Formats: sequence, structure tokens, C-alpha cells
Amino acid sequence: MTQDTGRSGTPNVVVVTTMKDEGAYILDWICHYKSIGVSDFVVFTNDCSDPTDHILRCLHRMGVVEHRFNRVMRRGPHKSALMWAEYEPKVAGADWVLVVDVDEFLQINTADGTLPGLLAERQDADAVSFVWRIFGNAGVGTADHPAVPQAFVRAEPEEGQADEHRFFKTAFRNNGKFERMGVHRPFLAVAPEDVNWQLADGTRLPQNELEGVLYVRGSYGYSAAQLNHYALRSRDGFLNKKARGRANHFTASIEPGYWHKFDRNEEEDRRLADNFAAALEIKEDLLRDASLREYHEMAQIWHRRRGRKARISDEGQAFLKAMEESRKNA
Repeated sequence: MTQDTGRSGTPNVVVVTTMKDEGAYILDWICHYKSIGVSDFVVFTNDCSDPTDHILRCLHRMGVVEHRFNRVMRRGPHKSALMWAEYEPKVAGADWVLVVDVDEFLQINTADGTLPGLLAERQDADAVSFVWRIFGNAGVGTADHPAVPQAFVRAEPEEGQADEHRFFKTAFRNNGKFERMGVHRPFLAVAPEDVNWQLADGTRLPQNELEGVLYVRGSYGYSAAQLNHYALRSRDGFLNKKARGRANHFTASIEPGYWHKFDRNEEEDRRLADNFAAALEIKEDLLRDASLREYHEMAQIWHRRRGRKARISDEGQAFLKAMEESRKNA
């Protein structure tokens, strides 16, 4: 990674992500991150069947994102994209880099409500991790729902159980202390004692864990920010996801246990849902572009039809039956 740019004031943040068949969700996600102050996006796609690529080409033309077609290596789609992202000018010129997926929405609970504002408060940090809070399906069946943060407002408890660990994603300062980016965290280019790694609320991560840590226990930093993880979304959307396959793996399939792991609905959290108006205003502004609106609407139709087809298929019915059986035996 490049050395620190030395810019003062509000930091510049670039988001790096990968997508496949996510057309129905792209605009809400992009507009949310724009609403919290992300300045640039580098998006890699591969093997899309829905209008994902068309939507991103429109956004690329409009100067909203940098869209790249991912050349997938043996390491898999996600890790290949992160390798190629190292060569991107937007990444090299950023003050901070955040790798985050389209089913993850960062909820800022402090500062001025923006990610640059929160990072400005962590002036001594080299990396800031945002801990997952898992949001479940909450009984939503079809894919014709409002924006994901508005449709899914039930989550796992804010307070974890004793010794419970939760995974995180990490924003890191582009200051030469990190060798390369990873799915959950960057990899160190210097000794751990030379890195100040914090949670969103400023809690320091132990130096003896920095080289391989992917999760934290006990303290999650939610008072400052949480990373809302909507791994399931609707039932039909989930069946589409199962058909698409895992983002990080060529061969790993999604089994019923995946659903039960992420179907967490114990507590209601409406904070992001009730503060999503700014994102929707940005979305409406972008949709003034006729081509983008056309492909966005096509993506909505594609996902609704594909989800319905998956639900009534023999494979889909077998999977839903297996989910019910595994729930009974849990």
C-alpha cells in the first residue's frame, strides 16, 4: 500500500467490494454509503446473470463508482478482486480503505453520523474495525420489499453472551503499515507493536492478536458504530443467493445451517431504518438517469421472478423442507 497522503481535515474514504447478481440491492447500498460520507467506490463483478453489470456501467459513466470486471484467479472471486484493487488509483490515493459487502450497511451512532467524521475522531488509529450485528429474515418471504435496512429491523441482541465472538470488517489508514487488504481486515507490513488498531468506540485491540484477528469478544464498540449484516434478506432473495453461490469460495454451498446461523430476530433495531431518508434522496437523484432507472427496474423484476422460480423448483422445495427439519431438530 502507498504511504500516507498527509491530507488534513476530513479524510477521504474508498470502499472496495465485489458483486455477483446483486442488481436489486446496488442502489440502496451505494446511496447509503454516499449518505454517510464515502467518497469513492471500486466495484468488481464476475459472471453476472442479472443487470448488475449494466447498473454498475451506468454508475461508472456517471462518475459514481469505478467498475471493473474481475479476472478470477484460483484464490476465488473475492480475494482475486482485492488483489486487483491494490492497483486502482482510487485505492492508492485514499486516506482510508474499507472492504465491505453489499449485504453490510455501516450504521454510525456517534460523531456527525458520517464515516469520515468518525474516523477523524480516531486520529491516533491506524485501523478501525466495525463489528457485525446480524439482522435476520423476520418472516419476509418475497423480494418485493423496501430498502434492506427498512425491511429488516430485527437483529441479534446488542449485548453478547459471555465469551461470544462477533466478526468485523475493517477500515484502515493508507499509511504504509499494511501490506494488503483482506476480506475482514488488512494484513500487517510492520510489527504489531507499531499498529494502533481500534474498534469504533476507540477500544484498542490487543497487540498479541493483531496479526490474525478476525473477530472480537465482549466489547463490540456499538456505541459508536455497528455493521448491520443482512446475510439472508427475504426467503426468495436467500434462495437466489444460494443459487449464486458463496462470494469467497468456488465450491462451498449454502446449507440449511447457514440460514439458522444468520436468522437472528431477538431484538428490534430501527435506527438505520428510521434514518434512511438521505440515502433514498440520493437514490432518486441518481434515478433521473433514464438508462440507470431502466436497468434498476429490470433488476427488481429479475430478482422477483428468479426468487419465485427458485421457490417452486424441486431443489428449492427440498431446501426449504430441509430448513424446516433442521429447525425442528435444533
